[in-house]
Amino acid sequence: MKAINSIDLNADLGEFKTEDEFNNEVELLQLISSCNIACGGHIGDRSSISRVIEHAKKLNVAIGMHPSYPDKLGFGRKPVVISDKELKKSLRQQINDFLTVANQHSITVSHIKLHGQLYNDASKNRKLGEMILSIIKEYDLTLNIVGQCNSMLEEVCHEHNQPFIAEAFVDRRYNPDLTLVQRSQADAMIDSVNNQVLQAKQIVIDHSIIVDNRRVKIRADTLCIHGDHPGALTSLRLLRSALEAEGIEIKYYA
Repeated sequence: MKAINSIDLNADLGEFKTEDEFNNEVELLQLISSCNIACGGHIGDRSSISRVIEHAKKLNVAIGMHPSYPDKLGFGRKPVVISDKELKKSLRQQINDFLTVANQHSITVSHIKLHGQLYNDASKNRKLGEMILSIIKEYDLTLNIVGQCNSMLEEVCHEHNQPFIAEAFVDRRYNPDLTLVQRSQADAMIDSVNNQVLQAKQIVIDHSIIVDNRRVKIRADTLCIHGDHPGALTSLRLLRSALEAEGIEIKYYA
C-alpha cells in the first residue's frame, strides 16, 4: 500500500552500561531511522559514541548529538545549578568529542537533540535556547535541532534560521500545554505497549494526543521512544509494524 504519510522514528542511544544493553541498542538501530547518541554529559564517552556510530552507519541510520547537563549522578534528568560558563564549557566538550568521533567514521552529523532536563529547560527558557544556538553557530553547524513543538527553542531556531524538527514521545505523558509530565510523577511514563502504539498512531494520523480525556493538537516530524525504557525493543517492533500497517513510511525527516 502506498504510504499516506511518513514519520521519523528516533531513539536515545549510547546510554548502555553493559554488553547486553549495548546489544539491545544495536537491535533498536535496526528499527529506527535516526538516533541521538549520548556524548558524555549524562553518560558516554568517545568509545561508546564510536561503537554506536559504527552500527548506525552500517544500517544507514541518521546520527545526532545528544548533549546534556554535566550530571552523571542524576542521569541528566534532574534540575541542576550551574553557571553559564560551566555549561558552555561542558557543551563544547561534548560537541567536540562527538564531532571528533564522527569525523573518524567519515559520517555526517544530521541533528542535535538535548537530553533530559536540558531539553525541558531549553523548551521554556529563551536565554538558554539562545546560548545553545550560539555554541552550535561557533561550529558553523547547520544541524536540524530536535525539540518540543511550539516551544521557546523552536521560536529561537526560527528567528536564527536554524532548522527545527518537532518531536513527540510515544512513551511519555503530556500536560495540556504539551509540556511533558515530570518524571517524578507516578504516571509520567506510558508503560503499556498498546497505549504507546495508540498514542503514536494518534500523533501521526490525527495530529493529536489525549490529555485529561481531552483531544489536544500536536505536531511531530519525529517520534521518540526511550532506548533505556524497559521493553523498548518490543514496543518499537510493534509500533513500527502498526504504523506501516497504516501506510505510514518510516524515514528520516531530511
